[in-house]
Amino acid sequence: MKHAGAVLLALTLATAVPATAAAAEEPDQVVVFQHEFTELSVYPEPEGCVRLPLASHVIFNQTDEPITIYADPLCLVPIEPVARIKPGHGSHVSSVGSFRA
Repeated sequence: MKHAGAVLLALTLATAVPATAAAAEEPDQVVVFQHEFTELSVYPEPEGCVRLPLASHVIFNQTDEPITIYADPLCLVPIEPVARIKPGHGSHVSSVGSFRA
């Protein structure tokens, strides 16, 4: 009977800890990778049109809503077919582009 209790406790902890840890780590940000020699550009809780850094290469959407990427710095020309990036996804981007959250 002790063994059954230990198994139940282990299963309870195994399912509770990851859910709690995942909830605490959910960022609301967009991250842009430029190249290996610079830090990531992080945009916490972005709003409106945001111009991408000049050496932008890849963008990651870590918000809970899709973001739209554009071929210009003023958010006028969406890049098709990948203009909308779902949460948890990323895409290559133009260094003269922008995004809107």
